[in-house]
Amino acid sequence: MTRRELAIDLYNQIKENKIGHNGKLPSERELASLFNVPRPLIREALAILEAFGIIEVRGRQGIFIKEKTWSEITLPLSFLADWPLDILPQVFEARTIIEPKAAALAAIRHTESDIEKLSETLNQMEELFEKEIPEKASLGEKWNSIFHILIVSTAHNDVLSRIHEGVMRLYERNVSSFPKENAPMPFEKWPKEIWTEHSGIVDAIVAGDESEAEARAYRHVLTSQERIFRLTWSLGLRFFKPLTGGHLKEEKFNARTGKDIS
Repeated sequence: MTRRELAIDLYNQIKENKIGHNGKLPSERELASLFNVPRPLIREALAILEAFGIIEVRGRQGIFIKEKTWSEITLPLSFLADWPLDILPQVFEARTIIEPKAAALAAIRHTESDIEKLSETLNQMEELFEKEIPEKASLGEKWNSIFHILIVSTAHNDVLSRIHEGVMRLYERNVSSFPKENAPMPFEKWPKEIWTEHSGIVDAIVAGDESEAEARAYRHVLTSQERIFRLTWSLGLRFFKPLTGGHLKEEKFNARTGKDIS
């Protein structure tokens, strides 16, 4: 069974009230057993349904069915055989739109508490440099995601934060689906580079320099996209091709902000 077929099956059972109780679905483990499929496949199918607004994954609380009429939902899954992996370039495009401007706002709106939280993520990532533990990669990715969510939350715009959390959830689910036995995850492969780029963004925010915070955040997202591109191709995954035409060219961005941080 493919992820698309499983997503359709899940969708139909939810729609027909054959699965779920009081608006809540069984856990990933229970669903994997129910459908007799591997847990990673269930996770990918759930990511598809979440992206279409059919379900909502609320961390440790569980998986919930969204409250909306089924006539409001369209599900063109027949056109998304390789989804969600091929959505990743669009995720990065969304991040280049959201995160740089959020960093600029953070430079003028941050509180002492915001900086303390950002500094804690940097400290946690730095402590992982010398550790050789099985969960090093997953912990690094966890703190990386927390850092980016905190940058946007430091802009103190709740609407922006909610949108960005959805984008980051898609990013995390896509990256977590990569086959990890053949290549290291981003933080495992480039820990000090990522930490250094994060530190530069925080320094600009602390200094109250809007344009530099924006420029550094933009450059970091582009660099992260390039790393993921190289990683996926090293794994033999040929779906990832950064979008063209939609991104603001870096030279134009530098000219607009007056920053060149290359």
